[in-house]
Amino acid sequence: MFTYPPVPKTAISALKGCTHAVVIGHVAPDGDCIHSELAMAWLLEHLGKEVFVANAGPFDRPEISYWQAFFKDTIPQSVLDEKPLVVVTDCSSRDRIGEALATQIEGLEVLVIDHHSAGASFGTIRYIVPQSYSTTLVIQHIFHTLGVEINEQVAQHLFFGFATDTGFFRFIGPHRGETLRMAAELVDAGVSPNDVYDDMTGGRSFDSIKYLARLIDRTEPMFDGKIMVSHETEEDVKEFDSAERPSDALYSALLSVKGVQAVVFFKLPAPGKVEIGFRGSHDSSVDVGGIAAALGGGGHKKAAGATVEGSYESIRKQVIDAIKKQLE
Repeated sequence: MFTYPPVPKTAISALKGCTHAVVIGHVAPDGDCIHSELAMAWLLEHLGKEVFVANAGPFDRPEISYWQAFFKDTIPQSVLDEKPLVVVTDCSSRDRIGEALATQIEGLEVLVIDHHSAGASFGTIRYIVPQSYSTTLVIQHIFHTLGVEINEQVAQHLFFGFATDTGFFRFIGPHRGETLRMAAELVDAGVSPNDVYDDMTGGRSFDSIKYLARLIDRTEPMFDGKIMVSHETEEDVKEFDSAERPSDALYSALLSVKGVQAVVFFKLPAPGKVEIGFRGSHDSSVDVGGIAAALGGGGHKKAAGATVEGSYESIRKQVIDAIKKQLE
């Protein structure tokens, strides 16, 4: 039976000892990223700290669009002058927080809290639990360690992140009852799983469904159908609202195809730059986290991402070659 490892004493001292803190998550945030940031910000404020929350965005997923107003994409100099503790959540590599924010926090003490083990190591203090199904569950354990009560507001954040990264419980494996017990604690605190599921899956426009259909139609099965590859085009970016790009729905739909081990989705956030999303099935032999790490990104074996400069054609070939080596 899995138990969470002790929170490092250095991490506890940093959280308790700072007077100011900045909380940052990864670019192109998902539910686990945003809600781990918000839960950690609440914890720090509860401990009496002045807290600033940042994220480079973009907030493309409709289920997190409401929260965009709570984040800034740059840190004011007045905040940096206080030499804050930087808490990076759901991200264990420097490049994944965005170059602008990464540059701003240089020289500051950085506490990394994550469940992704891939990527180039950074941070002054690291508490990474790869066996955890979400970063919010890692933060829930920190709440327990510090003896801080989880109220309904915090429980909502913690449960949403957990639900996002487990595909609403679908990715939980055997002998992991502690995960369900932690989820039960949040439900007892006032979370409605019905409402969370509706927030995760509802509220989409008809255009987003049309865009999903286009991406599925464009998908290319490779290696006898083990790998599914899709991409967006510059025309897609112009035609569809950035908040209506259903990448999570694409991953879910393609991973449901019999025999599929991994899905790769290429996005074009800016000219000369390619954002790559990877998702693996629960029994996949492909370590997408390792591939993402080799590209300077991060993640874990079943879910990862990277942002790479270069042409789509050359980066696509590099990714496909890396996958081919793992399948051989």
